[in-house]
Amino acid sequence: MVPMLCLNSAFARSISVCVVISSCIALPCVSAAQEKASSYGPPPTAVRVVAVTEQSLAPRKQVFGELRPARFSTIASEEAGIVRSVLVREGDLIERGAVIAKLDGTRLHIEVKMNLHNIASAEAMVAERSASLLMQQRQLELIRKASEEGATNPREILDAQSKSDIAKSQSEQVAQSMQALEKTKELLTKRLGDLDLRAPFGGVVVKKHTEVGEWISEGAPIIDLAETAMLEAWFEVPQELFEAAVAEVGRTRGEPTTPSPIEVRTASQTRVVGKALRVIPAIDPRSRTFYAVLDVTNENGALAAGLALTAYVPAGPLTPRLIIPKDALLRGDAGAFVYAVRGGVAVPVNVRVAFPVGDNVALEACALESTDQVVVEGNERLMPMSAVVAIETPRTATPTTATTASPTTGTPTTATPVAAGSPETAGDS
Repeated sequence: MVPMLCLNSAFARSISVCVVISSCIALPCVSAAQEKASSYGPPPTAVRVVAVTEQSLAPRKQVFGELRPARFSTIASEEAGIVRSVLVREGDLIERGAVIAKLDGTRLHIEVKMNLHNIASAEAMVAERSASLLMQQRQLELIRKASEEGATNPREILDAQSKSDIAKSQSEQVAQSMQALEKTKELLTKRLGDLDLRAPFGGVVVKKHTEVGEWISEGAPIIDLAETAMLEAWFEVPQELFEAAVAEVGRTRGEPTTPSPIEVRTASQTRVVGKALRVIPAIDPRSRTFYAVLDVTNENGALAAGLALTAYVPAGPLTPRLIIPKDALLRGDAGAFVYAVRGGVAVPVNVRVAFPVGDNVALEACALESTDQVVVEGNERLMPMSAVVAIETPRTATPTTATTASPTTGTPTTATPVAAGSPETAGDS
């Protein structure tokens, strides 16, 4: 038994020695394989980058508004009667002068015929009175000649003079009645024309108030008509910006066709070009805001009354801000961020958008530097700290700015185009 136990212990020690030797030999082989595998990893991603720029801009306040029709009217009937036809429907685009409805004119046609008969009778009466006046004037002349020869008495002359005066007054009365009938004829002609209701300006039918067969009284509404070729952008602006708004109105007065430097956008980011800024000088006592209005040309009918608008207005002194393209912005769990290329690696940097500037955005203070380059194309495919190959892209020119006075400090501020916020933006309130 003893020799067998010794043999087993020696065998176990030999196996342990073999395992240790095998492990020492295998470890260098695995390390070499890993290094070889790492050399065949994914290549750097090609991306387009734009250099970050720095510009002195005034802080902006975000304001909201809406589009309104330049003209909105409830077209009413000038005549009472039964509606014979309504020629338009809601949503129809009609031109100025187009017939929108017709009223029954049977009664007016009867009145016109009666008026024509009255005019004919009045013309006969005028002829009769003219003849009677002429006769009385001749009779008076004869009596006067007889009186000169002593063949009449003074009473006969007075009677003839009175009859001549009466005939003259009757002739004038009939002539006035004739003129009244002629004016009545003009009025009836006008009323006949009013039976066809016409659009006073071009626009879109918003609502119908009547249908065929209904009796409508004088002044009853027929349709609501809104002009679509010209619109107005109405904004509620905080009262502290009133002085700056008035100054902008004074600067652009006399240039009604020049586009306003205030850039306006709809909720879908459609740019709206406004002109002829106007300010309503009345501060609401509750909201402490006033209305600023811009004229908007609705080209191709792409805009509609009621669309919500967003804009930013200058509100304060100039401060240096970093400017980056909107295409560089991405959104993560922690908010908006960009990829800055540093040392051939895409480094994620959290940013906070202050306000848009055309196709770019101005940033609040952040870890981004003015010497950085941000990825504008290919950033959706990147992972943090990915290796990249940067391809520089020419920078889009920032819109030209105009200098105005700050409403609070009096220092120069830039009235740069006012742009609406995108989903990633967070404006100053």
